[in-house]
Amino acid sequence: MPVIYKPKLFDSGDAEYIEATKDYKLVYKGKARKEDIIAQTPAAPFQKIRSFNSDNKFEDGWQNMLIFGDNLLALKTIYEDQRVSNIYKTKNRIKLIYIDPPFATKQDFMKDREKAYRDKIIGAQFIEFLRKRLILMREILADDGSIFVHLDYKKGHYIKAILDEIFGEFSFVNEIVWGYDTGGKSKTNFPRKHDSIYWYKNKDYIFNYDEVALGRDTTTMHEGVYLDEEGRPYQRNIKGGKEYRYYLDKGVLPPDYWIDIQAINPAAKERVDYPTQKPEKLLERIIKTASAEDDIILDAFAGSGTTLAIAEKLKRRWIGMDCGKLSMYCIQKRMLNLTDKIHPIKYDDRSDFERSNNLEGNFKTKSQGFFFVREKVPKDDLVITDSFLKDFANFISSSLTGSKRVEFSLVCPKEKLKLQKLKAEDFEERSTGEKIVQVGKIKFLISFIQPKEKAEKEKPLKAREFTLYHAGVYDNKMILEMPWEQYKPFVSQLFGLRSDPHKIHGFEVDGYIGVHSAYIWDYPNQKNLSLDRDYVKTLHHVLGGKAGNRFYVVAPIIAMGFMEDEVILGDTTYSFLKVPLSILMALIEKGEPGSLKQPTSENDVNEVIDAIGFDFISQPEVRATYYRKNPIERNLLNLKKKDYSIEITNFKSNTLVYDPEDFENFETLSMLLVDTNYNEDFFNLSKVFWADQILNEEKTKAIIRIPEDEFAGKKMMVIFVDKYGNELKVVKTKKDFK
Repeated sequence: MPVIYKPKLFDSGDAEYIEATKDYKLVYKGKARKEDIIAQTPAAPFQKIRSFNSDNKFEDGWQNMLIFGDNLLALKTIYEDQRVSNIYKTKNRIKLIYIDPPFATKQDFMKDREKAYRDKIIGAQFIEFLRKRLILMREILADDGSIFVHLDYKKGHYIKAILDEIFGEFSFVNEIVWGYDTGGKSKTNFPRKHDSIYWYKNKDYIFNYDEVALGRDTTTMHEGVYLDEEGRPYQRNIKGGKEYRYYLDKGVLPPDYWIDIQAINPAAKERVDYPTQKPEKLLERIIKTASAEDDIILDAFAGSGTTLAIAEKLKRRWIGMDCGKLSMYCIQKRMLNLTDKIHPIKYDDRSDFERSNNLEGNFKTKSQGFFFVREKVPKDDLVITDSFLKDFANFISSSLTGSKRVEFSLVCPKEKLKLQKLKAEDFEERSTGEKIVQVGKIKFLISFIQPKEKAEKEKPLKAREFTLYHAGVYDNKMILEMPWEQYKPFVSQLFGLRSDPHKIHGFEVDGYIGVHSAYIWDYPNQKNLSLDRDYVKTLHHVLGGKAGNRFYVVAPIIAMGFMEDEVILGDTTYSFLKVPLSILMALIEKGEPGSLKQPTSENDVNEVIDAIGFDFISQPEVRATYYRKNPIERNLLNLKKKDYSIEITNFKSNTLVYDPEDFENFETLSMLLVDTNYNEDFFNLSKVFWADQILNEEKTKAIIRIPEDEFAGKKMMVIFVDKYGNELKVVKTKKDFK
């Protein structure tokens, strides 16, 4: 296109973009350059909260990682770590990323034009929300790694274009269609009964044919696949009335449409009552396909933790990220209560006919007839004895003309064949039967109904050591209790301090923030000292006035003996970065308090969160009373029992950004999480109570009830969660409920 026309047809941004790429791209408002996303996304240092199963460590010191926080910041932290120190040992080891991101579920198509327009804007924000994260995932993925992106019909086609852009069309491996029968019916369109999973590789990829090739159960999924007498799958071709078999020695590979894995039904044993939970079998197939034992699997939208649980069961290592408190506690419970089997456990539901050895072969013989004894026949009925066969042979013979010997097929459970004098000989031609019994002119070709295969019992599986981290959402008290060797790198990363020790007039400083020198105050070893104005004057004197026009000092706010954030001495402005307030103030200036907002109802669990996830933990203010109350509905089973009831009359957040007076009562209540058998070690989630379910219409009180029989242990832990992810944890005994 002649240059003269470009400004007339495109705005300057688009013209630049088209000229730079010379390629087709998905263009929308707010789309940032890849280089800017990588450079400008802040890294959030991982704050270790606690480890679980420390008595079941990895031999090489690895710990599986569960990360609470904004996954964008967490991904950037891993990216930076891989480029520099590789402390977390993930460089070129993340072989598989599976994500099941929010599907932009609030983008319902409505007739209201204003709503429709707003949804288009939200749609572009969702695409960019996911694109930012996909760019960083591409950067941290191993050279032979794969990514599987699970989406539905709402945004899949847009994200496919984004994936082509990030990974390259040549890296596209498969679009896998996962079909299922669950969900509602429709009279206005074809019911939507599938999701799409886009599989892209990095430079190379792993594909474990043997791991995912299906065997015995393929007949339910593939037409034209048969099983021989030994259970080996084969395909056949009939030419001139003759059968030619093509054995599938490695099993049958599923096609790119998976209809043999159903969504989780409400009564399924694997259900953990987390919205949008995916089946274990689905993740089993994906993880087996594209990884090997000891590979690292990453799920940046961990949700209910299915990816992590299956990775654990398949002896893979894992990293899980999520910004939801419910997700964290759900995963924690799941990982501490694992069993060794992957659900749904395969039970042998084959009929008598399906378990009859070479039933088809019996029909291909010259048999004059066929007799079948069902497995359900009572133990002492229809037993195949000498007299039974003799009587049966006489009956058949009397109905036949001529004296020629004839064959007759008989199928029964093996335990039903109880001969004494008659001899049962092995039949060498495998295609017709297992035993031959000759009675007069009748040759009985006897086959057996094989017993059902017994499902193996589940056994408890102890997960390998895993550690809970916070990324961007921090416990300030824990920061101040860190030893110097942990505190220094942590606050360096908090403020983007580039480590580069150097001296100014003989005084050693730690590095740079931007182009200006920065010094970290050794708070852990000098907790009794205070940074007052005299300290600033002494520092200026020691630096000899050669600190430049700006010099940064990083220190906790509790160590500061003055209120100012800046002190000017000579030509130098001394800027004091206070832990934690300086971070929050910077966010407030941008108009973005950095909380990870929590849902207030089950429907909002997957709402897109795209905020700079820096915040510091602070407990909400809660006023509650604890009662014993009669059940709302009396029946014979609870006639003499009383519920354990919690009545909340006051709930307000008290953050480092907001005071309680900034909120209406209950405005920030998200949910209550309850462990009814608290073991004083870890929280084992029993129940979730959403704010919209427990608040009265006037929003003056919130009430939850625990039936007497469900308070199983000696103690109960209740976690009050506000919409910023802050918690108040309370432990109660049964006597505390009056």
